[in-house]
Amino acid sequence: MLNTFATAQVDSIAYPPQDYFRAPLEIPLTLAGNFGEPRKAHFHTGLDFRTNQQEGLKVYAVADGYISRINVSGAGYGNALYIRHPNGWVSVYAHLKEFSTPIAEKLRKEQYARESFAVDFNLSEKELPVKKGEVIALSGNTGGSGGPHLHFEIRDTLDNTYNPMLFGYKLKDDLKPIVGFLKFYPLDSLKHRSDGYRIRPVLQNGVYEFTGGTIRMNAKRVGFSVNAYDVMNATEAHMGIYNLTVFDDNKMIYSAGFNKLSFPERRFVISHVDYPVFMNEGRKSYHKCFTEPGNSCGIYSDIINAGEIDLSDGKEHSVHIEITDFNGNVSQVRMKLKHDAAATTFKAKEFNYTTRFDYDHANEFGTSDFKVEIPKGCLFDDLYVSYSETPPNNAKIYSKVHQLSNSDVHLFDWFIVWVKADSLPAELKDKAVVMHKDKAGATACKGGKFENGFIAAKAREFGQFYVMADTTAPKIVPINITAGKNMRSYRKIMLKISDDLSGVADFDTYIDGKWVVTEYDAKSATLTHYISSELKSGEHIFKTVVTDERKNTAEHSIKFNW
Repeated sequence: MLNTFATAQVDSIAYPPQDYFRAPLEIPLTLAGNFGEPRKAHFHTGLDFRTNQQEGLKVYAVADGYISRINVSGAGYGNALYIRHPNGWVSVYAHLKEFSTPIAEKLRKEQYARESFAVDFNLSEKELPVKKGEVIALSGNTGGSGGPHLHFEIRDTLDNTYNPMLFGYKLKDDLKPIVGFLKFYPLDSLKHRSDGYRIRPVLQNGVYEFTGGTIRMNAKRVGFSVNAYDVMNATEAHMGIYNLTVFDDNKMIYSAGFNKLSFPERRFVISHVDYPVFMNEGRKSYHKCFTEPGNSCGIYSDIINAGEIDLSDGKEHSVHIEITDFNGNVSQVRMKLKHDAAATTFKAKEFNYTTRFDYDHANEFGTSDFKVEIPKGCLFDDLYVSYSETPPNNAKIYSKVHQLSNSDVHLFDWFIVWVKADSLPAELKDKAVVMHKDKAGATACKGGKFENGFIAAKAREFGQFYVMADTTAPKIVPINITAGKNMRSYRKIMLKISDDLSGVADFDTYIDGKWVVTEYDAKSATLTHYISSELKSGEHIFKTVVTDERKNTAEHSIKFNW
């Protein structure tokens, strides 16, 4: 019988066991991604173990425990398992192809009870106990995975995630992090009025330096970001850095380290890196070496004056940066900075805005046709916002087109946007949605609800907003099945589903009127039903029902033989 599991609500980072957990795979461990590296809208909260570009490798329980949670979805973690261990830690395994037989049977029972492919449920200690080294699943590429790999996490009792490398995993790494550019930002009166200044250091005698000598700044207070990434032996992947420390005249003024992240903290990546650069320049990570006032992420320590460099004394400052990986390989950047009012480092740009939002309280802005309400805690810093509106350029748009700054502006949390539906027919109130368009022209449905002539919806980024109505049912297209086809040699039925506007919200599949589990892959928008060997020979009907977010429904039925 398993020991009583720890329930103390404490931070256990001081006690990471070094010999408790085994490897989740039997192949030599190499990484495609590490803990804390910047991703779109989040820090990565685990290790991505490479699986030799294939699916189906055995995945092992890293220690005794029990399956405490099973989470299955067409997106996100895909097929995921959570094991709670007697010492209180929880190990997580994601993007799995399939589960071991007892786990799969428990999953199927729950899916049929709920009549849903996507499920997320907890289990008790006695239901599915596992032993260290037991095969619990096969590795895969399910959910939001960008290729075959195993996503692996270690969490505490509060669901905080910890760098798995802290638990004794050894990976060969004698390579130093790589430094690309530095980007400087004025933090005095030129703040918001300059796009910053980039310069590339040169690696000389093991240290990154600037060949032009002292860098003169026409700002009395400056901050900077470092374009850096880590590399390791036996992989070509570019990964996140582990620790970054800054010294001003040998005095530490900033340190950031990736040992622990809570899930709410993941979105602070938007403030930690130069996010417009990250999104617009191929996911390049420029780690800011100063903190914005609304950034309370726990990765920072030893911060003095928010990490800003104060050049108002007119003296030359020797700035030293250390970028370290988990194995202790260190890259250093050295530079000298000085204020010079005659310098042209920061070039002023045209600065027009409609209103200012303050980071430390709630903000509202509105016209007769458009309103936004931003709760406190959404902004990282004070924000100067531009707004404009134009008539609709499409008969399918039932509002003016409202431009709120641009889509480079991402917020920490949700805000509410109201768009007045000027010309929306009364019969389309339940079909109306707020649409968002970014500066690249990509559109996304934000849903919404009709309220007093407006459609109210939630968003987390600025850009273009307008109202459309979704009256079109989703599409269902068979992939490997035709009327009357004998499917015995195929063993599965595949279809592609899609929706042009509000997006697929739900689907159900039936054989001869009885609901059956069908798997959904959001990446390919594909439904796959694996036909039971117990299905009786003869003719059967496979029916698919797909509903979009605005309750438009499509049905497709087809006869097949077995």
